[in-house]
Amino acid sequence: MNQDILLPILLVGLLAMMFFSSRKRKKQAADLESKLQVGAKVMLTSGIFGTITSIDEDRVTIETAPKNKMTVIKGAVRVVDAPAEIIAESSAE
Repeated sequence: MNQDILLPILLVGLLAMMFFSSRKRKKQAADLESKLQVGAKVMLTSGIFGTITSIDEDRVTIETAPKNKMTVIKGAVRVVDAPAEIIAESSAE
């Protein structure tokens, strides 16, 4: 009897955790995309730092060095307005 009740309770708990985790991830992605603006400093998933110079529908053009631009998909942006100490640490390596 106890096992008959425990399994459905665990399944409901697992489904609730998956649902709330998905909502949180979607909210974080929407927040990140809302911060994408021309002039914002960003870090890509590959660890490349740069400044946004233009934004298209699903792509972002980033200036990584003077006169050196690259175009990536918006999903490649990991951090917007990266703190100066993170940029300093990565350039020191």
